[in-house]
Amino acid sequence: MLIGKNLALKVVAPEDYPLIAKWFSDPNYMGNYYNIWPQTQNQMQRLSEETKGRGFYLIVSQEEKQAMGTIGYFNPFTYQGHQGLEIWYQVHPDFRNKGVATQAACLLINHLFDATPTERIQATVVIGNEASCRVLEKAGMQREGIYRRVSFLHGRYVDLHLYSIVRSDWKDEQTYRQTCPEF
Repeated sequence: MLIGKNLALKVVAPEDYPLIAKWFSDPNYMGNYYNIWPQTQNQMQRLSEETKGRGFYLIVSQEEKQAMGTIGYFNPFTYQGHQGLEIWYQVHPDFRNKGVATQAACLLINHLFDATPTERIQATVVIGNEASCRVLEKAGMQREGIYRRVSFLHGRYVDLHLYSIVRSDWKDEQTYRQTCPEF
């Protein structure tokens, strides 16, 4: 478990599958920037097994241990010569606009640079999702460019912003904590 100031990132476990399947099938949880593909507990189990106990976390509050959302990472590159990880997150509507996504993203980014040899961490955001852009910018990521017409959303192709932070931006945990909101 990764412990932050007000929240923790808990590796998804079998007892979490029903909740996450419900959330990933709920248009309110997924919001306007994701397609809704109904998910089953078996699909959540398969996803958890594919990540081998890493890369798929439940965001939980420190005090009540209440589930507030999900966050994770994956390798977006199929070519071995390209290295890096991509983070993603989704916060339950009851906890949006309260710094949960920012704190979770900072915690995960710091962990990935601190515990792995990762040189680059990136994220993509549908153009128009300004709240998510602010999360990534507060987490120290820089907007690099636009992936044009790369994602099919609600019946049409949309563009995505590409953000990244590289190890030399992060430097070390102490330096990162000075530039990133408290996590």
